Parts: sequence; structure tokens; C-alpha cells
Amino acid sequence: MKFPFAITSLLIFGGFSATDVAPAAAVVLKDGTVLKGEFTLKDKTVLKGEVIRIQGESYVIEYQVTPSIKDLKTVAKADIVKIVTAKPDAKAFEPIAKLSPTPDFLTAEEYQQRLSAVQAFLVKFPKGSMVKEATAILETLSEERAEVSAGGRKVGGLMIKADEYRANAFDLDARVLQMKIRNAAKTGQWLTALRAFAEFDKDYQAAACYREVLPVVVGVLRTLRSQIDASLKTFDARMDKRTAELEAMAPADREASKRAIDGESAKLEKLYQLEKAASQAWVTPNVDHKQALEDDLALADSELQRLTGAAPAAGDAGKVFRHTWKVIHSDADAEEMEKSVANAEAAALPERYLKLLQEIAKTHATKSTDDDN
Repeated sequence: MKFPFAITSLLIFGGFSATDVAPAAAVVLKDGTVLKGEFTLKDKTVLKGEVIRIQGESYVIEYQVTPSIKDLKTVAKADIVKIVTAKPDAKAFEPIAKLSPTPDFLTAEEYQQRLSAVQAFLVKFPKGSMVKEATAILETLSEERAEVSAGGRKVGGLMIKADEYRANAFDLDARVLQMKIRNAAKTGQWLTALRAFAEFDKDYQAAACYREVLPVVVGVLRTLRSQIDASLKTFDARMDKRTAELEAMAPADREASKRAIDGESAKLEKLYQLEKAASQAWVTPNVDHKQALEDDLALADSELQRLTGAAPAAGDAGKVFRHTWKVIHSDADAEEMEKSVANAEAAALPERYLKLLQEIAKTHATKSTDDDN
């Protein structure tokens, strides 16, 4: 009886583990083709495996007899009618393909992370089947990163150049934060969403998109409030149960468990104090830290009352910013520029945007005076 190669080896040499024998690597031709895949012979036999060496006009193929057993077969090249080669880079390309198109508002650093992943793929598979596609992604990412590094932004799937971004900075910055709030809410990151809204609320109440995101924020507040309220209602009972469980333990186990609990409590308290010291309105809630839960519950109630009350007046400070930007970059006289900047000041633009407009207007006014002289 003829045994498959793997079984013959086992009978002669005894048992061995997979780590005892180094697997043979598939043969790679000069053009980069890996001789691994399906080999169809003239007699219609199909061998699934790989060529581990070439012997003159024959291939030595290691193929699967069963899912767990392999054997060797020497096959004349002339007896092979078709080879469907495996593409080892195809699987590795799947996450690379998702790197482009890019989402809105990526930073230059985030672009670099994507570029590094594509570059690593091309280094690993320099002659692979997906080189053309990966190279195209690399070129697109490089172009977009260059735009972002120069001050541009990707918004609504379109790359906005630096000059256009600067002329619309207030609106675009507001939409960046609005998108961050929406994305966090969509993925259940309630704390991230509310912290982003705290920043958005401080600087962009006069933005056209402010009212658009309020329903999302209110939904997050209600969800988080419900979760915190449930945790607080069971807090005392949970603490009593934990104490009773500790008392029922053997002394050594009780001491070990108590040390672990005390250590965790100390970490929670330290985090709470650090966030309060940093004036973080929304502290990190934890079911085992009562004060953090109570603080967030009180803030959630306050915010819900404020945001579900009288709707804030619709504003469009972005339009005012754009108009002022246009005026101070035009041939307008000093009086017209001063009037335009005054309108921007009345539109409740945040200080950093006002300062930018004021400095540009001052520079243009100075240049105009110098030209007149």
C-alpha cells in the first residue's frame, strides 16, 4: 500500500510538530509570479498547492490531500494545461483599498498614516497583482496631503484649497466640529460628542450649522442621562452587595480583593480630580464613582433644559466673515474696511477670527497709505 508523503514521513521518523519541519517556500519566477494555486493536469486532475522546486522539465508540487494532510507530486510541465496562481497580495490589499477615498477633515498627520500603510504594502509586494491600484491610491493621498499641509481642507468629499479655506474659515471650522459631534453620536461615543459640543457651543452659536446639530446633541444628552440615572439608582445597593461579598470571603481573598478595589477607586478619583482641575465640564462617568455620575447628571439636566427651551436665533456669522474677508482683500478704502470689520465684531465672531480680520485690514490700510505717499 502506498502512503501519502506526509504519512510515510511520520511512520519513518516518528511524530513531530509543525515547528519541527520548516515549510518549503513556493517558487517565484523572474516576473514575480508565485507558483502557488491550482494546477490543472491533462487528465483533468486539479492539484491545490505550490511548486516547491523545479527539476528540469518538471515541477515538484506540494499539494493538499486533505485539509490536514499534504503530499508531493512530480509533474511534467508539459502535463499541466492551466495554472491559476494565488495572489497573496489580494487579501493584504483589502484594507489598503479602504484608505481612499478619504473622509472629510483629515489632518496632515492622518494622511501620513495612510501613506505609510500604502508604502509598506508596495514594499512587501513590489511585483504583486495590485501594484497599479496601490500606486494610484498613493498618488491621490500624496496630492491631498500636500493640499492639507498647505492649509487646505477636504469638505463634503471635495478638497478645498488653502486660499478658499481661509476665506471661509469660520464656517468650515464650525462644520468640522459639527461632523465630529455627529460621528461620535453615531458610534455611541456620548462623552466625545458632548465634549465636542461644549467647544462648538462656545465658539459657533452664530454659525449657520449650529441649529442643525442641536437635535443630535439633545438625543445624546437624553441617552447619557438615562444611563447615568440608572447607575445612580443602583449605586448604593451595588456598594452594599460588594461589601457583603467581601465579608463572605476568606481573609486572604478578602484582603486581595479589597486592595484591587481600592486601587481601582484611587484611579477613578485621580482621573476625576484631573478633569476637574482642567475645567473639563463633562467628566468621565463611571458606575463606581458616584460624584462623577452626579456631576454629569446635573449638567445633562441643565443642558437639556437650555437646549430644549427657546430656540437660539438663527445666525450666519460665516457669511459676515466671508464678506469682511472679501472687503479687506479688495481695493476698498480704509473707511469701508473699518465698517466691514465693525460688522464682523457685531456678529459675535470668536476672538481669533476677529483678530485675523483686524490684522489683515490693518496691513492693507498701512499698505494703502504707503502707496499714496
